[in-house]
Amino acid sequence: MKLIIFDIDGTLTDTKAVDDKCFINAFEKTFQVDIQDQIWADLQNVTDWGITEEIVNQRLHRNPTKEEYKSMHDNHVGNLKAEKIKDNNQFKAVQGANKFIEQLMAAENYQIGVATGAWEKSALTKLEVIEIDIKKVPFSNSDYHKTREGITLHAIEQAKEKYQQDFAEIIYFGDGEWDYKTCKNLGIKFIGIDITNNQKLRKLGAKIVFTNFLDATNIIRHLI
Repeated sequence: MKLIIFDIDGTLTDTKAVDDKCFINAFEKTFQVDIQDQIWADLQNVTDWGITEEIVNQRLHRNPTKEEYKSMHDNHVGNLKAEKIKDNNQFKAVQGANKFIEQLMAAENYQIGVATGAWEKSALTKLEVIEIDIKKVPFSNSDYHKTREGITLHAIEQAKEKYQQDFAEIIYFGDGEWDYKTCKNLGIKFIGIDITNNQKLRKLGAKIVFTNFLDATNIIRHLI
């Protein structure tokens, strides 16, 4: 049995643009700091928790308060929900993601999980577009851990407990430089999803990269 873990933004859902817009707006509303020029890949922990902490440290020279974290979280989730009502076309599934997930869930030799750097409520708002019942799969997010490694390991722990087994192999689907680096740090097989086809993952060293999930047969060949 193999465990297949998925990132969300840019991997299962084409929501990175709207998520970034909502996060940046929430950060300015919460901390009165404009972060439109921020390059996420320059940060140590590219998670909602980690980004918030690190930028507040860098620009305000302190840690966020508990109240500020809550406000930031609520503002971000509120922005996402407002944008979904305003223009639902900003929330799309990556091509073929729905059917690919269904295919894996129906297979006998795979189990799936989700590990995302997003906060749980923002992740659930985006996951609605691919109609995954997250209650059925192990799911870790930035509510639990600040680091990508911590989130991924938490998803693996949940999977072992839920399915009552160890796994012959763990494979992670992700789109970000931070996803690739996390897998490398943890010794996990990485399969890239590059929906913009900008080759950033291949330039980092990723060997297996797809632009979507439409060629399910070919993708599954790399899972065997």
